[in-house]
Amino acid sequence: MLAAVATAGCGGGGHGAQAPQTSTTAASPFAYDASRSLGYRDAGRVNSDYPVAVRDVSYTTPAGRVPAYLVAPLKGTNFPAVVFLHGSGEDRRRFVLPAAWVAGRGAVGMTLTLPSSTAGAAPAGLTPTQRLARDRRIFAADVVAVRRAVDVLAGMKRVDRNRIGLVGWSLGARVAAVAAGVEPRLRSVVLMSGGSLPVSAYVAQAPAQLRPQVRASLTQIDPLRWIAKARGSILLQDGRADQIVPRPALLALAHAAPKGTVVRWYQAGHELNAQAYRDQLAFLARTLPITGPAVKGAETGP
Repeated sequence: MLAAVATAGCGGGGHGAQAPQTSTTAASPFAYDASRSLGYRDAGRVNSDYPVAVRDVSYTTPAGRVPAYLVAPLKGTNFPAVVFLHGSGEDRRRFVLPAAWVAGRGAVGMTLTLPSSTAGAAPAGLTPTQRLARDRRIFAADVVAVRRAVDVLAGMKRVDRNRIGLVGWSLGARVAAVAAGVEPRLRSVVLMSGGSLPVSAYVAQAPAQLRPQVRASLTQIDPLRWIAKARGSILLQDGRADQIVPRPALLALAHAAPKGTVVRWYQAGHELNAQAYRDQLAFLARTLPITGPAVKGAETGP
C-alpha cells in the first residue's frame, strides 16, 4: 500500500538517461549543463497491492543526487506529469498521496527531496557575505533540481513532454514560483501557501553596510520577479488563517503573478484543507490536461 513509502529507503542500480537541451543564460544562478547525463536510477517499486506503482528513483544535479518517488499507472502511455515540492525540512514522502491521486486519474506524479533539505546547517565562522552566497546557492540548487526533474520526465517514453505541471507547498511554493518563470516547459503550476515580500522589505532589515549585497543577492532569486515571467497556467492557493506565511507576503506573490492567474482563498491555515486539494486536482485536470481514463481501484482525490 501507499503507506509503505513512508519507511522506504533509497537504493542504487537502474538505467541512465540523457537530458534534453534547455536554455538559461550562463549568468543565471539557475543555469546547468543540460548535456550531462541525468544519471537516472530506478531502485524498484516500494509499494504493492495497489493499482499505481510508487518507484524509488533518483537523478543527478550539479548539487548532487536527488531522491524522488515516481508514481504512475501500471499500464498506458502519453501521460501528463506533475512534480510535487515539499516544505522546509521535509522530503519526498510529503506528497506521495497527492502524486498517487494524479496517477489514479491517468498521469505520472513525481515527488522530490529538495537539495535544501539535506544541505545541513551553515558552517561556523561564515561572514555575512559568505552566508548570503550560500543561501542563494542552496535555493538555486532547489530550482535546478526541479528543472532536472522536468528533464527526467520529458525523456520518458510514457510521458507527454508538452504536458508537465508543478505543485509546490510553502518553501516548495517559493521554489515553484521561481521555476515557473525560469522553466518554459512547465504548462501548469500550483502554489500552495506561497508568499514573498518585496526584496526592499528584506533589504530594509539588513545592516546598512550589507544592504547593497543583500539587494543584489536576493534580486537574483526573487519569487516576485520570476513568477511575473511565467508562461503556463497558474493557481495560487492560500489560507485565510495562515500562521506561517504573513498575509502581506501571500498577497505580494498574488499581485506579482501574471494576468490570468487564479487565486483562491480557503478557511484554513498553512496546511490548507481537502477542498484545496480537490480544487488543485480539478485545475491540473483542466490545464494540462489530465483526461484519464481513471485507474480502476485507485483513489483519485480526497
